[in-house]
Amino acid sequence: MRKWKIITMLVLVIFAFSVLALIGGCGKSPAPKLLPDTPGAVVKPPRMVVGYYENPWPGTPDQTGSFPSMKTFAKSMSAVGPFWYKATQDGSLESKDSQLVYDTAKGLGLKMYPLVTNKTGSTDAVLGDPGIRSKTIDNIVKVIKEKGFDGVNIDFELLPPKQRENLTAFMAELYPKMKAINKTVIISVFPQVDVGEDVSGAYDYPALAQNADFLQIMLYDNHWATSKPGPIAALDWYEKNLKYAIDKAGGPQKVIAGVSAYGYNWPTNGQGETIRYAEAVVLAEKKGAKIMYDETAQAPYFKYDGHEVWFENDKSTAAKLDIVAKYDPAGIAIWRLGQEQPEIWPIIDKKFPKQQ
Repeated sequence: MRKWKIITMLVLVIFAFSVLALIGGCGKSPAPKLLPDTPGAVVKPPRMVVGYYENPWPGTPDQTGSFPSMKTFAKSMSAVGPFWYKATQDGSLESKDSQLVYDTAKGLGLKMYPLVTNKTGSTDAVLGDPGIRSKTIDNIVKVIKEKGFDGVNIDFELLPPKQRENLTAFMAELYPKMKAINKTVIISVFPQVDVGEDVSGAYDYPALAQNADFLQIMLYDNHWATSKPGPIAALDWYEKNLKYAIDKAGGPQKVIAGVSAYGYNWPTNGQGETIRYAEAVVLAEKKGAKIMYDETAQAPYFKYDGHEVWFENDKSTAAKLDIVAKYDPAGIAIWRLGQEQPEIWPIIDKKFPKQQ
């Protein structure tokens, strides 16, 4: 009888250890993952691929400019950011929106985050005058709601550093009003590593990240129209600025990485002019210039008749997207549709596929 009692006790002990093992005892099984609605869970937003949209030149139809690229490559994008609204010094918004573009984008399943820029001469009033600031914000909320946009992209540029606190105050007032109507808020900001304080000083990354869903880092114009010739976004400069933004914004989930698709043509003693990829390669062929590639900067360029041209192509874009993949931000934003080499889109699909 004593023998059977011992056997029974051993069976019970074995059973108890089996149950503990099944429910994750002994500390060897991984802890269960938090569900998205579990308090304390951090849910990374879907990956975004935004194409910035610029209207065609005055006097030309809506179907030109960024329109063909938007239609052709919509499947590779999640959203478009049309360059449509300007904040004026009396708090109103100047508009150049297009119903055709709106209907087409929506029909293609693209979200729309229109840009609101600061009209020349309006900055002091829009940011510095509390009354005008509130009026501007109310007009932004109104147009986003009435037009059925998915959110807004605040793109206030060329701000003097003295506007730093005012810009943060603007976003702190706008953000809760936009969230109250369930809309996304993006703010475009200048990069800050190896960038002049006069250009970047107004953007307080940590404070702005608390008052926006995403910071879109304009990772281009490392060389610009009035600078000496050089790459639009040299690779080491690109990586340093992306990493810095992620560190200061509170993580990659808060950052959208800008990707340039254009170039500049600089004369020897003059201001550079924007050039599209197609224009650059045609010009090089016409002038008999050999297109070279800077392996350090990861950028194509060529020279002719006292001019120097730097631009972007599929190889330079692929190099940037490898950096993007390394840091895994929430999204990318292409400036701008219609300027790019078409072959960049399969690379984007492969290296940074959008998520539904």
